[in-house]
Amino acid sequence: MKTQRNIIANLTGSLELQGLEQTVFPEYTEYPVPATIQTNQPEEKGQNKRKVKKTDSSAPKRSKKNDTPRKDGSPDYCAGANNERNPLPARPRISLRDLMEAETKLVFGDEQDITHKSLASTATQLMCQAAEIGGPPSGPNLSFLPQIDKWLDVALQDANSYYQQKKYATAASRFTAALELCSRGAVFEKPFNADYEDICKVASFIESRIVACYLRMKKPNPALLHSYRSIQLNPIRFHNHLRQAMVYRLLGNPCEAARGAMIADYIYWLSGGNNRHISKLIKLYWQGLLEKALTMEKNFSVMFTPWFEKPCSNTIKKAEEAFRKLHPAFTDYIFTDPRGGHLLPQTTDWSQPSSTQSYFLTLGFRRRKDGDFLHKLLHKRSPTFTGQKSPFTTPSYRDLEMMYEMQEKKILPVLDFIRCTKLSVGFSTGSGITERLQYASVLGQLNKFREHTHVLQHTLAELAVAPYLQDISPSDTELLQALMADTMDTLEGKRSDQERVWNAMQKVEAVKEMLYQLEETYLKKKALRATKKQNAEEKKALKKASLRSPVVLPQGQPNALADPQPPSSNK
Repeated sequence: MKTQRNIIANLTGSLELQGLEQTVFPEYTEYPVPATIQTNQPEEKGQNKRKVKKTDSSAPKRSKKNDTPRKDGSPDYCAGANNERNPLPARPRISLRDLMEAETKLVFGDEQDITHKSLASTATQLMCQAAEIGGPPSGPNLSFLPQIDKWLDVALQDANSYYQQKKYATAASRFTAALELCSRGAVFEKPFNADYEDICKVASFIESRIVACYLRMKKPNPALLHSYRSIQLNPIRFHNHLRQAMVYRLLGNPCEAARGAMIADYIYWLSGGNNRHISKLIKLYWQGLLEKALTMEKNFSVMFTPWFEKPCSNTIKKAEEAFRKLHPAFTDYIFTDPRGGHLLPQTTDWSQPSSTQSYFLTLGFRRRKDGDFLHKLLHKRSPTFTGQKSPFTTPSYRDLEMMYEMQEKKILPVLDFIRCTKLSVGFSTGSGITERLQYASVLGQLNKFREHTHVLQHTLAELAVAPYLQDISPSDTELLQALMADTMDTLEGKRSDQERVWNAMQKVEAVKEMLYQLEETYLKKKALRATKKQNAEEKKALKKASLRSPVVLPQGQPNALADPQPPSSNK
């Protein structure tokens, strides 16, 4: 059912619904949400909190327009009861307190009731998620794995005992030692009969426990690499994605955190999870992170328009006209994602695809230079975003610095925001994956090895989970395998003399774009020559016609040619 309505997320991050009816996720509104709106000040940074007086959410009292941000930085309701443009009540924003509570239950909820009663059952009890928030049987439950190696079992007992005593630094070092045992082959008692996937599940579990230790200590930087590896080894365990989302939130990257929560919600359903409470809690966490991502964006504004298919040009034009009226300060450059497929937690139900609302996204930039690179996605057949003038020659150090600044501060943040509400992004230009790998190449050439490793690990985790998020064609399967192989070789320092797939893709796109430009230039010159030739022929024909036709003189005027008059002479 198509209705004339728009869900708009404005600059301040509040969600706005315009139209006749509102699609509400079943039972999603059961969560208690405070009526007041708090500022998005991270609690972990220890900043001062502003006291907010509680009010009645059923009858909000406002003296100003609801679509303008307050002076204290907290956004007003964009579709509240007092909104003149829309009388519909707006969904209250997720408070920081509710976000933290949901995060604690989701990220650390699988740690309860972990005991070690006997050596034979240690691995099973350690890895089974018998907790307040339990996972699906096909996900984190590893009770059907073979018997674990006794030395690894002792190391895990030792690490877990320190964790239970809240000695998280020591526990992290003990789990790291257990991980080293796994790397030496001490995983199961019968290593020659062990399956590769079973070994990956054990290693992923240990990596995830290391992440939990660092998160307990509020140290997201060392936890980031371990969160990547836990997803690479076991991408269908939703707890891994939730912990990665918390890491990103602590690092101040809510876009990637929101995407992690979205993937966790989908993986939970995909792996057989049917607990409605867990699903609603993940969606609450996803919504809070998305609102925080919207609040932090200062250079552009956002609008989501409901649409079940790819939007046509007429629909995009109408959406952009509506955007100009709603956000006049962000109209220097407007971009609408032509692929659609964006999702919001309020209207997503994975178990009922027919009832899940899809959106297409419109971005409006305050300054054209911040978003004009997206113009290539719409108007170029083989776009490249690197800004390299000569892609077939070795770039200079100055060119590398310019590419680094452009990709880090301009291209990747916008692409990350576009991806944070889109489950399947693909591997083509504009998906963010190839651009991130090209960014990693620039980091490697600038000798920024730490950032280079982080970007490659991040991309490898994205590639590992990609087959579970979308249908992949045979050609995309070959590309995915090539990207993963080259990424792993780059991390291990192998085949450094050979060109990577993403750099070859960049050169191929540059060649295609050059050929297209030559073709367009040739066709323009050909059309111009044809026009000039036609104009010359028309002028020539007009001249011949004027010579053939007799000159008609007015009546009474003598014909100088027929009756010439002798020149008069003055005597």
